[in-house]
Amino acid sequence: MTPQGYIALLGWFFVGVPALFLFLPKRTAAFSGLVIGWLFLPWGHFQVGPLDITRNVAVSLNVVLCIAVFDPMRFVRLRPSWFDLPIVVWCISPFFTSISNDLGAYDGGAVVQSQLYIWGLPYLIGRVYVTDLASIRHLAMVFIFAAILYVPFILWEIRFSPRLHEAIYGFKTYDHGGTATRRFGGWRPLVFQRHGLMLGVLMASSTLLACWLWFTKSVRVFPLMPPGMRGRQVVQDPESGRARVIDAVGPTMVFWPIVVGLLGIFVLCRALNGLLVFALACGALGVMRVLKLRIPLVGFALIPFLFAGARIAQQYTTLNFDEPMVEAVAKLDEDRAGSIAFRFENEQMLTEKALERPMLGWGGWGRNRVYDDDDNDLTVTDGYWVITLGQNGFVGLIASFLTLLVPVFLLLKRHDAETLFSPQYAAASGLAAVLCMYAVDCLPNSMLNPMYVMAAGGLIGLLVNEKSMKRTRALQGSYSRDLRARAVRGHSLAPAKPGNS
Repeated sequence: MTPQGYIALLGWFFVGVPALFLFLPKRTAAFSGLVIGWLFLPWGHFQVGPLDITRNVAVSLNVVLCIAVFDPMRFVRLRPSWFDLPIVVWCISPFFTSISNDLGAYDGGAVVQSQLYIWGLPYLIGRVYVTDLASIRHLAMVFIFAAILYVPFILWEIRFSPRLHEAIYGFKTYDHGGTATRRFGGWRPLVFQRHGLMLGVLMASSTLLACWLWFTKSVRVFPLMPPGMRGRQVVQDPESGRARVIDAVGPTMVFWPIVVGLLGIFVLCRALNGLLVFALACGALGVMRVLKLRIPLVGFALIPFLFAGARIAQQYTTLNFDEPMVEAVAKLDEDRAGSIAFRFENEQMLTEKALERPMLGWGGWGRNRVYDDDDNDLTVTDGYWVITLGQNGFVGLIASFLTLLVPVFLLLKRHDAETLFSPQYAAASGLAAVLCMYAVDCLPNSMLNPMYVMAAGGLIGLLVNEKSMKRTRALQGSYSRDLRARAVRGHSLAPAKPGNS
């Protein structure tokens, strides 16, 4: 790694994130600290005493530490919920996996630490800072802003080839013989992500959010300054006639050119997985909008469970889902069909090995893979679901998908379709679709990104606070009715005033 890489990691950890908390509103600083760091930091590491500063550490641990220093009341006001159970199970289950495989408590603790950096702490950031509809909208706008920041770098790599990370930080994030960097007659960019497919899903998610917020009329102008930095203004309430103070709008620009531009750049990324999940999300939201039913988005969220369940069921039954899927893809692209057939063949071997220890899995150190008599590795692991099944068993697989999708199911249970595509709830429903997109992409690929975990924590924070506010309003209403009833009873029992005789 070049000196620029060490400067970026150490500078972001010790200077960059604390500066954000000093000069920006705290919520903006927390979201930006994770997102901007994830967009631009190198995939390297630097040892500082006992702390190994990596990309994951620099974008999650330091943000949480800065919250504890600059905004500690956020943690004091946090109220745990049963909805947080999946992330807790997912973060601590690797410890019991290590113990059950005789790998020792130290190994288990190290894996739990790694889980916290990529899953637990990003979830916590979203959980503590998303408390209402304004904050969930803020988080959605941060996703869109991240895509806008990437546009110049994407265009550069489309023109000159994907080599920014190597040019600046000194090494490639992914090579694969160079075949992964060219698709459909041109360069497939990756900027500072590990793979072009990773960038494809990131751009698909942000573009989907931009299209959905514009389509639902939730956003018509894009704010150029974050909430808390636009100043305040006094407006007159048209109903009561009273003056009240609100956040100023600040400088803006028309939103629809941004939407069109992101859509075009996203297509130029040439990421087939991004195009697929984008099409699925558009279909689910579009059908939900037309039919005013939540079923399409429910079906989208169920895809990871149905796919993993079907692949596992093949080990216990005579069912075979591989051949029909390969034949269907072969009609469109023979090369893609061969790639899918190769993936399925490896998944069958890996699933068979995983089911030898079904509950907690084999743990790390490649124990989930298949070897021949000479200890040669016979398998290639691509899908995150099969990696998780092999390493952490059913407990880890279910907990990881529930962490991403429980917020979606709860949002759909709590609100009807008409509410979800209203301007007020468009950001929440859009982020729910984004979580479904990412969960579906975890079936063929393993591209971990804490931005989506932060979104999952944010949706849970919104739903928990909505429930709390609803309970508070119900108690206040009951108390008010009780006071009125007492007043009425007191008035009826009061002695009548003596009249003039």
